[in-house]
Amino acid sequence: MEKLFARSPDGCHYAYVRLGSDEGTPPLLLLSHFRASIDMWDPALLERLAVDRTVIVVDNRGIGLSDGATPNTVVAMAEGIAEFAASLGLISVDVLGFSLGGYVAQTLARIRPNLVRRLVLAGTAPRGFGEDIAAGGRVRSTISKKLISPKDLIHLFFPPTAAGRAHGIEYVRRLSRHRVGPGGGVAETSWRAQLEAAAAWGARDPLAVRELSAITQPTLVAHGELDIMVAAEKSIILASHVPHSVLRMYPDTGHGFLFQAYEEFGADVVRFLADESSQHAVLP
Repeated sequence: MEKLFARSPDGCHYAYVRLGSDEGTPPLLLLSHFRASIDMWDPALLERLAVDRTVIVVDNRGIGLSDGATPNTVVAMAEGIAEFAASLGLISVDVLGFSLGGYVAQTLARIRPNLVRRLVLAGTAPRGFGEDIAAGGRVRSTISKKLISPKDLIHLFFPPTAAGRAHGIEYVRRLSRHRVGPGGGVAETSWRAQLEAAAAWGARDPLAVRELSAITQPTLVAHGELDIMVAAEKSIILASHVPHSVLRMYPDTGHGFLFQAYEEFGADVVRFLADESSQHAVLP
């Protein structure tokens, strides 16, 4: 995927890719997970999402080929995305945030409500309900490695079943086949800043749930039932407190459910974003 660059007023260059065609609908902006650059998005999912709309995948400050230092707070990350959108002249976008990107998407929807039209929260969690990706145990030790191997990625994203492993292998193969041109990874200083932001997001705060009522956009909340990185219960909490939301759980899938069930998830997202029947989120 060809990398493009958008320049912010302060001179920061944001790397991004643009797919699909403009059909008059707001573009769909994708926000990545922990330790991920543009190149970690499954090309099969991107192709499904970009059938009849523009899809934009961006690397925030300090990630991939983007300039600057990675923020260590979710609010600053959201402000960076708002700055990127402004640099492209975007006045209305749909947003899909995955995992850490879901933290950013929630915050963006609150602090820039006029920018975000519809919201998709995938494999993510509300603020103040305990740490997930920044927690301890095997997951923490794996995500904190100097180099995350394909085997590690499959363990983190896919269920420990024969079918799950097969889906994981296919995902890794799709990534390797479609990677074109210079990439750009995530430096240790950047992912440690992300961990710091994730830890602060998960810090227990009984009042944080009130923030969810401020997310007034129609919202699709989606999760893999066997997720070992972010507990599926977190999406149940999200869906029960975001006013105009619908919950979709994907059985026999893990954190990478959107890559394992890309056809089903992609169709759900396309249907959700196209529904103009009411203010509320609707899925059959």
